[in-house]
Amino acid sequence: MAIFVLTVVGLMLATSSVNAEQVKNFHMCRNTNCLVYDLFIDPCPQALYNQTCVLPQTVNASIAFKYKPKFGSNLPKTRLYAETFLLDLPFLDMDTNACLYTSCPVIKDTEQNWLYNLFVSKNYPRTSYTVKFKFWDTESNAHDDEPQCCFKFNIKIV
Repeated sequence: MAIFVLTVVGLMLATSSVNAEQVKNFHMCRNTNCLVYDLFIDPCPQALYNQTCVLPQTVNASIAFKYKPKFGSNLPKTRLYAETFLLDLPFLDMDTNACLYTSCPVIKDTEQNWLYNLFVSKNYPRTSYTVKFKFWDTESNAHDDEPQCCFKFNIKIV
């Protein structure tokens, strides 16, 4: 079953990356315990020019990347946040079950693929965002000193 899930996720990542543009201007969060690379966002033609992705309201955007965690997890949780000065505001439409977007279990020091489809709701204000993409082991509750994978990128909703 795990091999089937890995194959399906890999094919989805490859298919979605064909039309997507590679985003190179992303940054790892402080105290993260993973490597993230080959980040693709579709649609994002602005990435060709190393600019912020512009996403219209009501569009479906795919976020695909490869990662290599320095921790393992049988039931990882995930969340996408809009970073603000005071606190991180979660995108509420995201199911926090990370196994929906990557193969589980998450295996320490093993390259894995991630694919998340974000529906940009009309309820999201039209503005620029620093998006924080984070996942963690359910036993750690995503505290800053616990094992987590986290990176940030910018988008503009229009």
